[in-house]
Order: sequence, then C-alpha cells, then structure tokens
Amino acid sequence: MNNALLSIGLAVIFISATGAAVVAQSVEKFYSGRQLSLIVGTAPGSGYDVVGRTVARHMSKYIPGQPSVVVRNMPGAGGVVATNHVANIADADGSVIAVVGREAIFDPIFSGSASRAKYDPRKFVWLGTPNYEVGMAYAMTASKVEHIEHAMRREVTVAASGATSGSAITPRLLNALIGTKFKIIMGYPGSMDAMQAMERGETDARVTSGWAGPETVKGMEWVAQGKARLLLQIGVRRHPAYPNIPSVLDFAKSDEDRQLIELLFVGQELGRPFFAPAGVPQDRAVALQKAFADTMEDREFKAEGDAQMLDLQPLLGDEMGKIVDRVFNAPKSLVERAISVSAAIRN
Repeated sequence: MNNALLSIGLAVIFISATGAAVVAQSVEKFYSGRQLSLIVGTAPGSGYDVVGRTVARHMSKYIPGQPSVVVRNMPGAGGVVATNHVANIADADGSVIAVVGREAIFDPIFSGSASRAKYDPRKFVWLGTPNYEVGMAYAMTASKVEHIEHAMRREVTVAASGATSGSAITPRLLNALIGTKFKIIMGYPGSMDAMQAMERGETDARVTSGWAGPETVKGMEWVAQGKARLLLQIGVRRHPAYPNIPSVLDFAKSDEDRQLIELLFVGQELGRPFFAPAGVPQDRAVALQKAFADTMEDREFKAEGDAQMLDLQPLLGDEMGKIVDRVFNAPKSLVERAISVSAAIRN
C-alpha cells in the first residue's frame, strides 16, 4: 500500500515538474510543419494584399515552430465576405488569420438591419495593424477639380470597387456629411484598376479610405508630375505628412456633427486590421499577437515597408480592441444617427 502511494506521489511530482515544459512546447508543436493561412479580403495587387503579403513574409519567423504562411484572397462586399468566412467557417485553432477592409469591422453596427455581417468584432483576437490610416480624396488635374470645395459645387465621378468597399462608402459619407457631390462609378476590383480608369479619363477622381501602399506611391508620382491634386484628408487626426491638405473635420458644422464624423471615421485608426477568429486557444492567441508585435519591430520588415511607402505607425492588439469597443459603446443617440447616415448612403 505504501509502495503504491509512493508511486502515485512520484508520478504527480514528475508531472508537476515537466508540465510547464510540455505547455511551453505545445504552441511550437502545433505550428511546426504547419501552414498558417492569411485570408486577405481584397483582390490581388490591392493595398491590403500588398500589406498582407509583406507582413506574412516576416511574421512566420516569430511564430514558434515557424509555420509557412499561405495567402488566400477572398474579395467581396468590402471585406464582409472574408470576415464572415473567418468568423464562421475557418478553423479557430490558430491556423487562420485575416486582414480585411476596416469598413467590414464596423459593418454590423453601422449597416444596422441591412448588414450581411455574421460576426461580432469585439470577440476577435486582435493582432494589430502596421499603420493607422488617413483617407484621401484626390483628382486628376484634367478634371479641373482643384479644391474639395469644387466637389461641393458640381458632380465629380470617382472610381470604386463594390458598394460596401471603402472606396464607395467613403465618398458617400462625404456627400452626406460635408455636402460633396461625388458620383460613384463601381466595378473596379482593386486600387490599381481604379487608377487606370482615372488615367483613361473614365472617372475624375478617387476617394480612398486608406492612403498607403501602391496607390499612394502612384498617386504621389502623379502629384509630383502635376497630373493629380490632393483634395482632402479623411480621418480623426491630421497626418503630419499633409499639413496643408484640409481635413474632413474642418467642415463639421457643429460639435454634434464633429462627433458624428469622428465616430464614422474612427475606423481609420484600425488601418489594415489583422485578426484571428474568436475561440483560438489562449496560448496560440498570445503567440500570434507577440509574433505580430515582433514583426512590427523587424528591421527587414521596416525596410520593405518604407520602400513600399506603407507609412508604418503600428497599433497592437490591445489598442485595436479598445477602438472597436469605443465604437460599440458610443452613446446610443450618436450610433443611431450614424446608422441613419450609413443606411441613407446605401439606398
């Protein structure tokens, strides 16, 4: 009897002594030899796609087990299709992460009953973003649109992708909030397609919710060549690189309007949002968050980001979660007004 008790005691001691090592190795064992899927909610070659692939190239080495990363593009409904997939279909075991259009994150609240979103972003495992975003309205010089006020006086055509994409929602919001007269021409899958349409003279301008990556590189080349003009920066804070470009907040007619604009555009702070689905085991979630944070400090990643004009100003998971909570916890009356504006621009 005593020998039996002694054996059990020794076994308990052994398990206690080695348990920490087993737990510490579990994340590495899970990812070793595995593929990590990165779902990108836009078309290949878009700004989100470029950012996603850049992060993927460097993030793997910071994940225990160093899994390979496979990128899968899943465009549709401004990111809602991809986000629905990640939230409801993809494995929630830590083998899938995503980056989608930031408008998709708040679609469940701002689209009201019209939303096709089947997810609660407050439950996601937030990894972070390489940069907060400022949106930009810019026009071809040939259009004769020299200032944002010109777009308040006459119709200006803008190239966009789908109805729920940032390139369609943002100009509609400006129409509703500050009185511009942008006419959205949809059907251009990515930012480069839209810019080609501008060069061909099919559209006058573009209003983008994110001014970073390939579109910025080409857009600023146009500005330097005198082919385009920057009209308006869009976000809740001014970007230091554009001190002379007016902000959407400059056109708020009252404190209440300013609060509404801030609520509707606070999503700019999410930049290019990276996240994993709800339900990822805690140790793997922490490993993914740390790997993303370490990637943001990686010298090679920074060099590549600077070369692509990604304007790296990272926010990490905790900060992302606070922004999402801020929107969902906004005063009911303000949210209702935001929903009303959002519903109106979709009709």
